[in-house]
Amino acid sequence: MIELNEVSKSFGDVVAVSRLTMTAKTGVTGFLGPNGAGKSTTLKLIMGEIRPDTGTVRVFDENPINNIILKRRIGYVSEHEDLYPWMKGKQFVSSLAKLILPREQAETAAKEALAKVGLAVKGKRIKSYSKGMKQRLKVAAAIVHDPDLLILDEPFGGLDPLGRREMKQLVSELNQEGVTVLISSHILYELDEMSTRMVLIHRGQALAEGPPEEVLNLIDQFPHQILFRAPRNELQTLSKLLIEKDIIRTITFPSDKATEDLIVVTDTPSTFYPTATRLIAENGLLINHLESQTDNIEAIFDFLT
Repeated sequence: MIELNEVSKSFGDVVAVSRLTMTAKTGVTGFLGPNGAGKSTTLKLIMGEIRPDTGTVRVFDENPINNIILKRRIGYVSEHEDLYPWMKGKQFVSSLAKLILPREQAETAAKEALAKVGLAVKGKRIKSYSKGMKQRLKVAAAIVHDPDLLILDEPFGGLDPLGRREMKQLVSELNQEGVTVLISSHILYELDEMSTRMVLIHRGQALAEGPPEEVLNLIDQFPHQILFRAPRNELQTLSKLLIEKDIIRTITFPSDKATEDLIVVTDTPSTFYPTATRLIAENGLLINHLESQTDNIEAIFDFLT
């Protein structure tokens, strides 16, 4: 579906993409990288909005630059809120559809697209929509012309947990209907379960690509730090159990309070998390708070390089 070969793109002295080689196939490709990694620039290269300085970009085995017929096969959801707040939802979607389709066909397509994303708001103007509703509206506008490829740039931004779950479900449903999806994010857990393929990008270069399980195995090599918060006696019991299982690198009590923290570092997070959960449940431990402190994706990508 998509193939980039040794692609570079600079803006003045800033190198946004550097000799990037990657592919996206049928299914859902998760495009993951920290902010500033070059994701949005790569997506614009794929859509033909900008030209690469060097290298080649092929979409459906065609050059996307000035390729109107090819662009009609692509739907795009920007990370920005590119909406007209004074319009109503159906008016917005049908207006875009009319750029391609005859009037009557555009009206029908707009209704179908809004129904597909589960957005049925009559009489309300876009300015009154919630963040989740606006994201759904953007997807409806991107699929109204029935594209073969849907590109989503950070679609989870600003969504609450329910909105994120609904967006994941929507992407899965569209893929099941035959739409190939390329979806970018800087948050790992947003993409790992829904992707059939993942591409990691950092500082404009691809670090890894392939099935999610293979890519996640690379990330699992990074030491994970986990914070537990509970009464001191509960944490002391937990620490002894974890040490016996030999699944931790270090364990630290950073304070002497009655209710305090326990910080654990593990080299095997895929083993640690289910084991720790089982130990807590089996021993009836009262843990007030559990938090992964390894959420700095920049640090993870630095580790992989």
